[in-house]
Amino acid sequence: MKFNYKKITEELFPNYSSFDRAIKYPYFAPNYSFSFYKGEFIKGICDDLNNRIPILSVGSNRSPYQLKRKFSLGQNICVTPATLYDSDVVYAASISSYGSIPATQWPSKGTEVDLNVLWLNEEQLEMMHLSEALGVAYNFVKLKLDSVKIKDFKYEKQIYGYISIAGVFPFNDNKPKRLSLINAKNVVLEGSSEKKALSSLIYSLGIEENRLSEWVVKVINNKTYRISLLEKLKSKAIKPQNLDWEIVKKSIRGNLII
Repeated sequence: MKFNYKKITEELFPNYSSFDRAIKYPYFAPNYSFSFYKGEFIKGICDDLNNRIPILSVGSNRSPYQLKRKFSLGQNICVTPATLYDSDVVYAASISSYGSIPATQWPSKGTEVDLNVLWLNEEQLEMMHLSEALGVAYNFVKLKLDSVKIKDFKYEKQIYGYISIAGVFPFNDNKPKRLSLINAKNVVLEGSSEKKALSSLIYSLGIEENRLSEWVVKVINNKTYRISLLEKLKSKAIKPQNLDWEIVKKSIRGNLII
């Protein structure tokens, strides 16, 4: 069934300003399966998943808004709801090219997170590697087999994901904070919105800015400045223990989006 209602379209594909794009991260994600198929957004799966690679989406890759920016509606992609077990989704020690603190996975015993799995073909996976700045910002990983369950059907094969290389941003208590917009059960960590997380990051780095919006514009427009912040964040980052994943070594061709 095709979605063509105006309200739903605006929710799925909002027309954000550059500042809103930064602070609204990780964006809205439906709790049902969906596809981009022949230039349209479709509820349900419109392609055979057998020849596709399943990728757990923990941040903005959950969202049709971000997937449209990365792939366009012209790419046939499929997304299914999933649950991540014994981990949570937290703020990485990083800043994206569009001014957000991106997400990463963090071990959290007993926590169950509502996410989704993106099913990509080989060409699309290469595109995703570039968008995730593979080997610089994120590692491509094999997730522990029982750590992710697809909601719509039984799937017992390997599921993959991306984990921040730098580590996790430590807030005032030197602990991670989870992304409050992502639903979860049995949470252990305190949550934060993206906007509050950005304000905490600015304070932690000793940056003097009168307005968050002006600083975000600076981050977006000045790559040299942003790279300097990334180096500072690396020195502050904390790393997880007792990992539920294994790094997959990959070589890719193309320009990383850093």
